Amino acid sequence: MMIWMLTAGLAAFGLALVVGWFAVSRKAATVDAAPMRQGALATVSWIASLTGSVLLVVVGAYALSTGPMTIDVTGTVGGRAIEVDRLTGLFLIISFGVAVPAVLSAMSSTIATRGRLPAGVAAVLLATAIAILAGNLFVLIAGWEGLGFAFYLVVGFDRDRTARARSSILASVFSKASGAALVLGALLLYAETHSFSLASFAHASAGPGRDAAWALLVLGFGVKVGMVPVHLWLPSGYAAAPGPARAILAGVAVNVGFYGLWRIMDVLGAPPTWLACVVLVLAGVTAVLGISHATVHADLAYLVAWSSVENAGIILAGFGVAMVGDIIRAVPLMAVGLLAATAQVCAHALGKSLLFVSTSAIEEAYGTTDLDVLRGVAPRLRFSGTGLVVGALTLAGVPLTAGFASEWLILEALMQQFRVDNLALDLCLAVAGVLVALTIGIASIAFVRVIALTAFGPREKLTPAHAGETVERSWTHRAGIVLLVLGCLGVAAAAPLEVQLIATGISPLVGTAALSAVRQSVILQPVYGNFSALSPTLLWIVIPAYALIIAALATLLSARRFTRVRRVPVWTSGSPGVEGGHGYTSFAFANPIRKVLAAVLLTRSELRREEVATGGQVGNEDKGAKAATLGYTVDVVDIIERFLYRPLLPVGRAIVRTAKRLQSGRLDAYMAYMLVALLAVIAVVTALASM
Repeated sequence: MMIWMLTAGLAAFGLALVVGWFAVSRKAATVDAAPMRQGALATVSWIASLTGSVLLVVVGAYALSTGPMTIDVTGTVGGRAIEVDRLTGLFLIISFGVAVPAVLSAMSSTIATRGRLPAGVAAVLLATAIAILAGNLFVLIAGWEGLGFAFYLVVGFDRDRTARARSSILASVFSKASGAALVLGALLLYAETHSFSLASFAHASAGPGRDAAWALLVLGFGVKVGMVPVHLWLPSGYAAAPGPARAILAGVAVNVGFYGLWRIMDVLGAPPTWLACVVLVLAGVTAVLGISHATVHADLAYLVAWSSVENAGIILAGFGVAMVGDIIRAVPLMAVGLLAATAQVCAHALGKSLLFVSTSAIEEAYGTTDLDVLRGVAPRLRFSGTGLVVGALTLAGVPLTAGFASEWLILEALMQQFRVDNLALDLCLAVAGVLVALTIGIASIAFVRVIALTAFGPREKLTPAHAGETVERSWTHRAGIVLLVLGCLGVAAAAPLEVQLIATGISPLVGTAALSAVRQSVILQPVYGNFSALSPTLLWIVIPAYALIIAALATLLSARRFTRVRRVPVWTSGSPGVEGGHGYTSFAFANPIRKVLAAVLLTRSELRREEVATGGQVGNEDKGAKAATLGYTVDVVDIIERFLYRPLLPVGRAIVRTAKRLQSGRLDAYMAYMLVALLAVIAVVTALASM
């Protein structure tokens, strides 16, 4: 039964892709009928994507509860085409569980029926499913390359808009690089095992070849999640994508990278020590760099996109702890690292999808994502504003949200360094712990700016357009927001159930250790008992109870004056004579961070004298008078792009010029190139196999 549901889910994505693609490929009989026909086919495509997502969630739940199942396709090269175990089921639930509300919300967008966007989203969902379900290398690479191509199409959907084409090409280049790393790593493992089955890679013998394969696979999957230094494409790629697709890219598709990392740990076993050190340090750097840029960016879409880089670093820190546990043969340490990292994957998927869904509706309402313009959106767009606030609180790790519980687990996992005897690993755990703790602190500042100024700031100049109001009133958009809000809050309230679910999902990697060590109680003591304890569930009782007690006491002691309304000017930071609407802006709020983190952000500021025409009268002549004013500009730079990629541009251009000389236009020459490349690959694989 489940195999049929799995097949139906994949078929639904295929149907959505075909219907969405042909929605605009044929001309309708009349001009007036064209938009109606296009809208109907687009709706069918979105419904098919929604159906496929629901079916895959059911399949994931079944696999998580009953165990593995496989689908053998006759003639498939490399063995089993599709294999679903508990780990696969867990990531199906996480990925397509957030895809359901994201697709629901996307259906209500004013651009949901424009062009082939439904087909692009369906392609992303289909490729994500194939990559997670892959049982052999060929299916994995097919899903991975399909996902890269889908990213290229979706990110470049509005190619005529500024920077869209560049972002699309950048995403495509990094996607091809990640695919090349995966293929090279898999070929090294094939040289050891002589099989393309992913499960067979577990039989690869320890040595330089296996260590190199580990590193290449980490690099390949790290590109997709946005690990430094291969994160360059991610912020611009997410921000350039059309609003309805951002939640699919950032909340659904990114989980393929994390799943890939979990899977290679499952099949390859312990990584080399040096690789664990590299992952831990890069995880900390990724987290700090991501949140630093998110805190100071002036665009809401870019802010949310940069926070994806930050969350990738936090998740990779937990994965690094698991790598250390695998190296020193400490199964509980491996379990607590995977448990914490997977909990953060859940929180990121929910919070990031909610933020991008809300941002999409806000952008359609006001026509901009400029934080200095978007002020006071929550009272006007109540559902989208609520989503913006709850999503920001989740990613800031505030209590009563899923982000608080997961970040607490990450910090607890990093604190286990005293259990490690290896000095190098111990130091790297300490470095990662310090950087992650710093990141979590800065994240509070970043999302306070979103909540205090964007959601609830002064709103005199904001006038929503008719399109934005239409999206806000749509029941599908509201349903998507409500489901994601309930997920962000409900996962925290039911944290013990979430931990139990994750423990079941990671049991293929750690056996029953994680299952037996998780405390069956509302008090969480994950893996290591008597180390620390926390109950996100009880916080949902205690914090509201304290709030009610304080409100009751304040009402009682105020002699019934507590509920009287007082109207006072908006706080203007103690500046007399300054109107509330001219108080702190989003730019000004982030300025201290630009100064404090100037070494990371390469902050550059300039104070200059400008002359502005006033149009007044000078003497007896009516001339355009000019007044002297001061202008102040601040700019930040991605330090990785500045010092790593820009110096490589001349080398890259030289390689391109050399390669262009090989384009003779002759078929026989191209066939000769392919023959030489094939012989080189065979020679390398043969040499590795004989080692």
